[in-house]
Amino acid sequence: MNDSDHPYKRLFSHPEMIADLVRGFLNPSFVSDCDFTKLERCNGSYVTDDLREREDDIIWKLAYGDRTLILYLLLEFQSKPDNTMPVRIMSYMALLWQDLIRTGVIVPSDKLPGIIPIVLYNGEQSWTVPQNIQETILMPEPVSQFVPSVPYLLIDELRLSVHHLIEVRNLAACLFGLEQSSGPEELFEFGEKLNRWMETDPNLESMRRDFSLYFESTLKRDEDRSLSNPFQGGNMLAERVNKWIEEYKAQGKAEGLAEGKAEGRLEERVSILKRMKKAGLSVSDMSQITGLSEDEIRHII
Repeated sequence: MNDSDHPYKRLFSHPEMIADLVRGFLNPSFVSDCDFTKLERCNGSYVTDDLREREDDIIWKLAYGDRTLILYLLLEFQSKPDNTMPVRIMSYMALLWQDLIRTGVIVPSDKLPGIIPIVLYNGEQSWTVPQNIQETILMPEPVSQFVPSVPYLLIDELRLSVHHLIEVRNLAACLFGLEQSSGPEELFEFGEKLNRWMETDPNLESMRRDFSLYFESTLKRDEDRSLSNPFQGGNMLAERVNKWIEEYKAQGKAEGLAEGKAEGRLEERVSILKRMKKAGLSVSDMSQITGLSEDEIRHII
């Protein structure tokens, strides 16, 4: 699989995403000594003993103190837990070390560089697979010293608490937050908030395009085809608000923003204005779009 084959994988081809993944989900004392300015993408293709190429893996070199660790990121796309994962992780790590020796990156007499295996899982079913091959091997106690210990870090994206990391604009946490959205409205509003932040940093423009691609190809469900892509620029604010109002009308929940005084209509006015506020509109913008006075808007919200 090439990066272009899956938009989700493309997001992890950006050093900013990898840096935030490490910052957010590995030991802070480790993170403090990492030099993220030296993150380097490695070749993710190597040949197994049966001559089948593996190109699914994303591998980064991460500078730590005076050493260079290899951060091995294994993306897990299955909808169900994989009981072979402990064996796969152990196998992939050995293959990676073999590849480094074969290509002359290290010599056999050197100590092997460290590898941190990470599994990203976004399936609906809880992950119940052991996170260390040690837990899967039966061995008599007198020879238990021969049981290998090869743990991996599992990031169960749909069940993480990421709010504290989203507040500090951690990109990996924001991605997981998008996946955790409870419905199209929350998905759009959170995506728009993330997009506004990314627009302020020219270095994130390429990643913003990949977020847009991922939104269209994966996050947006078939029944949400009419949902606007929050990562695509060029939409006028008034057009966005008008679309929200039209949605409410279609659902029979409102008959106009500035019409009537009924309690139900007032609730919809409050809801729509709050969505405008979340989208970053000023009171002046909201007044110009809705026709309500600024005092009325301040009173409502």
